[in-house]
Amino acid sequence: MRKTGSTTLILQLVSAVLLFVLIVLFVDISRQFRFLQDGIRENAVWSVYQLDREARALDYSLAELRRQPPSPALLGELSLRYDILYSRTQLVIESKFGDYFSDDPKVVRLLGEITAQVTAFQATFDAYTLGDTPTAAELESLDDALAALSKTTEALLIQTNMQLSADRADARDTILELEKTSAIMLGLLMVSVVFLVVTLRRQLKSVRKAGVELEGMAHRLTEAYEAADAGNRAKSQFMATMGHEIRTPLNAILGMSELLEFSELPDDALSSVKTIRSSGEALLEVINEILDYSKIEHGKLELEERAVDIRALAETTVSIIRGRADDHGNTVVLDIPDSLDALFVRTDPTRLRQVLLNLLSNAVKFTSKGTVTLRLREFYRHGKLMMRFEVEDTGIGIDEAGLAKLFKPFSQVDASISRKYGGTGLGLTICKQIVEKLGGELGMSSTVGVGSIFWFELAVVAVGKDEVRRQATGQDKAPLPRLRILLVEDNRVNQMVATRFLDRLGQEVVVAGDGAQAVSIAREQAFDVILMDMQMPVMDGIEATRRIIADGGLCSATPIVAMTANASDDDRRRCIEAGMAGFESKPVTMERLRNVIHSIVDIPVNGQGRDMQNDIGLPEPIIIDDVDFPPLSIEGLDEARQSELVEALGEDVFRELVESFFYDASGLIQDLHVALANHDPEKIDRVLHTIKGAAVNVGLNDIADSAHALRSHRPSPADVDKLSGEIETLKFKLVA
Repeated sequence: MRKTGSTTLILQLVSAVLLFVLIVLFVDISRQFRFLQDGIRENAVWSVYQLDREARALDYSLAELRRQPPSPALLGELSLRYDILYSRTQLVIESKFGDYFSDDPKVVRLLGEITAQVTAFQATFDAYTLGDTPTAAELESLDDALAALSKTTEALLIQTNMQLSADRADARDTILELEKTSAIMLGLLMVSVVFLVVTLRRQLKSVRKAGVELEGMAHRLTEAYEAADAGNRAKSQFMATMGHEIRTPLNAILGMSELLEFSELPDDALSSVKTIRSSGEALLEVINEILDYSKIEHGKLELEERAVDIRALAETTVSIIRGRADDHGNTVVLDIPDSLDALFVRTDPTRLRQVLLNLLSNAVKFTSKGTVTLRLREFYRHGKLMMRFEVEDTGIGIDEAGLAKLFKPFSQVDASISRKYGGTGLGLTICKQIVEKLGGELGMSSTVGVGSIFWFELAVVAVGKDEVRRQATGQDKAPLPRLRILLVEDNRVNQMVATRFLDRLGQEVVVAGDGAQAVSIAREQAFDVILMDMQMPVMDGIEATRRIIADGGLCSATPIVAMTANASDDDRRRCIEAGMAGFESKPVTMERLRNVIHSIVDIPVNGQGRDMQNDIGLPEPIIIDDVDFPPLSIEGLDEARQSELVEALGEDVFRELVESFFYDASGLIQDLHVALANHDPEKIDRVLHTIKGAAVNVGLNDIADSAHALRSHRPSPADVDKLSGEIETLKFKLVA
């Protein structure tokens, strides 16, 4: 490739030089061609010839006058001939034809003589014009003078013809030069074309060879990536399975050991039980770290923001670690200023506690008979409220070489540390990932033999104490007011899921199969909230929302919340611009529907003038871990979604939902083939959107991903057949 680049540069230089030479040759040829096309020479000779002819015509007229008695008519004709001769003389002198011969002294002299002779006749011919009659002697003298003028004009004509002949000889030489120049140009062009063709062929050959090599390399990389990805998925699946299988008996071990501690046991047996329990807790911590790292590695670590009492969280965290600190002879100090403004903030308390516990655990682990301090401070940066957490210890410290190994997975500062202190080397990596996911920054400083300080800073939003108290007392779980809800959804599976959820929440639900039905129903019945899908046949959710609001009917002021598989910022913007009060991405959970209803109840509605900028902020789907799922198990089925649906609706209803999806999917595939045959891109996208939304709702994420991928380009019949094959494969596994 480097050789190809050098050759290309040489070709560019050669092309530039060739272009310059061709421009120079073109300018020279153009100049010579203009010279050959210049008609001044011929025009000048023609003017001199006209002058000579008029001089002879005047002499001929005088001879005619002498043969017969002079008359006014003959004298008038003679004067007219003189006037023509005078004009011809002035034309030769004053025009550029005369300038053409300005370098020839003989021509200049002859022109001067002719001018003088013609001018000398002026008085005589003026007298003839006035009526004077010349005598025979005057006519004879005039005839001699005209004869002399004719000889002079003849000499001028001969001289100009001689010069014209010389110029023509020069033109022939110029033509020969042009032929040579043209031959040289043609030769250069031929050589250049041959050179460029040969070089380009070599370049194409090199590029083709490089392309084949790159294609082979890409193929090998693809195979290697697929093998690595398959191994990675297998590893993640194995880790998740083993984590679940290990934690189940481990929880029993820890629970029984804790019960044994409260039994009447001899001191040596009690000591053994405590050892079993502490070892089990250490093992559980290792397992949790590995599973957390696996989630982070695959982007599956979920955050749940809610109001938190920072002081209470810090105190409970310190109390958890205090027993372990006592075992090492350490003192744990909690340093929180009494004047802390951000006492109640919105964050993920579970993950925040996890980071603090990990940092405190490390500090206690590497400190003996010292002090571990948890310090909280607040400050403002660029107008944002920031909170800084510091964990300071008086332990062994870390040298410069060890600092480079921190925050790397499965890495210990010293190989011997893992033997002496234990651990997987994942704790700090997990802490760093969690802090960054929370939008913060984590760092540290350390001195060998003095101690270490690990710190992280988070941008927080202060909230009121009432919100924390409401969460603590479980107000969000209080019975919901019974509302009339219009559910606008075209897919039967999605209708069943949402309807069952809303029934469990004690709501009255009316279902509309498309936007047009929703508009019609909204004109006749009043509702407290409308849950609107975006893409539907007949009329989509955006248009339906606009019409419901514009009608000014019973539901013109009813809050409309989008429920769609389209979760982009552009989709959210379109919903808000249409007049919707909220936006929920599928799959919608029961908890999120509960929060939607709570939020709608608290929203002040003022017709069409409700605040569109305050979009309903609802939590992300809740991921449920460590649940013993029902026997139904399909590859590609999201277990968390399955668990949630089974818990909310029951195993039988869940099976019914999955079976309904496969039943509807066969019809949707047929609709997709028809849309392809009719070249209807809008219907193609709508059907794929419906398949995606229904698949997501029942937890068939692989099918949803495949359907969504086909929306990015116009699918072919083969793509639809492939999607249909995936659905049939899952259906077969379900039946089996």
